[in-house]
Amino acid sequence: MEIGLQFIFQNTHPNLSDADMMRRETEIALIAEDVGMDFLLLPEHHFDPNYSMMPDNLQWLSYLAGKTNRIKLGTGAIILPWHDNPTRLAEKIAMLQVLLGDRFMLGFGRGLAREEYRAFGVDMNTARERFDQSAEIILDILETGIAEYDTPHFKQSRTTVTPKPEHGYRDRGFLSVAMTPDSGVAAANLGATMMSFVQLPWADHDAAVNAWRSRFKELHPNKLPGAPVFSDFTYCHKDAKVAEKVAREYLSKYYMSVIRHYDFDGSHWGETKGYQAYQAGASAIKEIGLDAACEGFVQNQAWGTPEQIIEKWSARAAVTGDLRPAMAVSYAGMPFDLVKDSLKLIGSEVAPVLRKLGGAEAQSAVA
Repeated sequence: MEIGLQFIFQNTHPNLSDADMMRRETEIALIAEDVGMDFLLLPEHHFDPNYSMMPDNLQWLSYLAGKTNRIKLGTGAIILPWHDNPTRLAEKIAMLQVLLGDRFMLGFGRGLAREEYRAFGVDMNTARERFDQSAEIILDILETGIAEYDTPHFKQSRTTVTPKPEHGYRDRGFLSVAMTPDSGVAAANLGATMMSFVQLPWADHDAAVNAWRSRFKELHPNKLPGAPVFSDFTYCHKDAKVAEKVAREYLSKYYMSVIRHYDFDGSHWGETKGYQAYQAGASAIKEIGLDAACEGFVQNQAWGTPEQIIEKWSARAAVTGDLRPAMAVSYAGMPFDLVKDSLKLIGSEVAPVLRKLGGAEAQSAVA
């Protein structure tokens, strides 16, 4: 296994400005390299610092490119429907190729928050179409260095992209967020490695991975799908009781921020094209209640002592095969001293053990 971090950039810290919070999160990224983590993933979110503030993950990765030497840096993910010019994105990606080489991990996503869609003036009903078209356009530009396209949502007369991309990603591997069966199919259609967040009992995630792998192998029989990336929210401490107390406090706070930001208990999902699969989850939350849903979320994450975290990820890998954990260690206003201690313990006692679980498919992971 490759072991990485998923950043959130959630500023619910008391008396901490957005600027100071961003600088503190950057310190965590630098510590991640120091303690031996293999990669970092950066989200894209706008307008809601109480959930996540990362309006330009490519810009932040460019900064980290000059501050780090070894660790891989990735977009987890660029939300394609929020960008109206695929050529500009392809140019930025080409720039990061120059700066990072094989240390750069490319990841795409579709986005879920209707408030972010509303603020950008993008009809959420067009999200799937925009994602599919933009992803194919960007992948083509990175293969050829030429931008020329005419689709229902994007148009570009023939032009050359400079600096010319050094390589494309269709054969090298890239990531695509897959939180629903439709998104899993979309990732497989593109030839992308699945990237997801742990929310449900692992059996449900395993079924999603199997569906993605099956579709991937059907469409790309001569290509390895790579080890899927799964992000969960963790806290590591040598004392199991302390680990549980801290994890429960901050995981519960994070879960409630997710419900609020995404309107996950709303009724609009069934009426939004391309997002109908989320309505079942929203209805389930209403049926069982927020407290029970929150408890389920807490139980499904990997937290505890180093041994407990290793046991949980080992059990997941025993069921699903090669995985790449992308652990979120800083969220919901968790004090940074706790974050740092947890990360250092993961780096010294968890990651070295989990790395030994990888197999041949894991070795073909996205660069």
